[in-house]
Amino acid sequence: MGFARTLPGLSRRRLAAGGTCDNPVTFCCMHHRKPSPTVFSMLAIIVVAGVGQCSAKDASRSTTSPQPGYASSAAEEPSSARKDEGCKLEIYTGTIPLRDVPNYIPDAKDLRGGMTCRFRVSSAFPLFTFHFAGKPDNTLGDIDITEEPSTTIVQTIENTTDAADLLPMTPDTVLTAVDANFDGYKDLQLLNHCGGTGNCAYEFYLYNPATNRFVRNEFLSNLSTPEFHADKKQVTTHSHGSASDWESDTYRYEDGHYSLIRQEISVWDRDSDTVTESTYELRNGKMELVEATADHQ
Repeated sequence: MGFARTLPGLSRRRLAAGGTCDNPVTFCCMHHRKPSPTVFSMLAIIVVAGVGQCSAKDASRSTTSPQPGYASSAAEEPSSARKDEGCKLEIYTGTIPLRDVPNYIPDAKDLRGGMTCRFRVSSAFPLFTFHFAGKPDNTLGDIDITEEPSTTIVQTIENTTDAADLLPMTPDTVLTAVDANFDGYKDLQLLNHCGGTGNCAYEFYLYNPATNRFVRNEFLSNLSTPEFHADKKQVTTHSHGSASDWESDTYRYEDGHYSLIRQEISVWDRDSDTVTESTYELRNGKMELVEATADHQ
């Protein structure tokens, strides 16, 4: 049976102020109070500096990391097989002019018309259509699934996407297809929300060929910003609290289970201004510390 180890402060949670933070020592949420121009200037300097630190840190770890939420695969299908797949926002057709509906923002992506996505779970199968109903509050509703050419709804999935917390993603990337359990069938990766530090949370629904249905997977749905590696049958997660507070876990899929095999953790001690990076690997059935470095900032 696979296992997952959660370190204190790195669990996914939503703060009352409306943001998302993965580390209690990171102030990624601010009070709802209008700051002065001086504070705006200071914040701009801090944000630019923070982005630079994040970029330098990430560049040192990997030069090929995908955008948050995008899964990678060694065996990509040819583009010709995917030309009719993807997601598209539908046009609003309500009786009230769009400019007169509540919360309408000119030039912003409007979701009231809903969205339709089309994916194949296998190149030998017909297309599945996933229709998100548009809601009056400019969010996306639940997902009705049909299998072409039929228009009969075969399954409805509850949509938990927070339309207010999509950045850096866009509405047309809310739903993607990825083989998350490496069985040759594409599964559903449904964006839940992204936080201020770039961590994205997803709901995963695995395709069951025996029932022709998508079944929610609890383990995958609790991972932060997962990245899939089909050639190794592995999934790597990324969680950032700050430029110096982060964690990356690698799980191997085997015999129907995901097992933690590698863990990299960086912790910034604010009192001593020291960053400690530790690497753990699965050896003889347990996670062992294999390397640790400490740098004074």
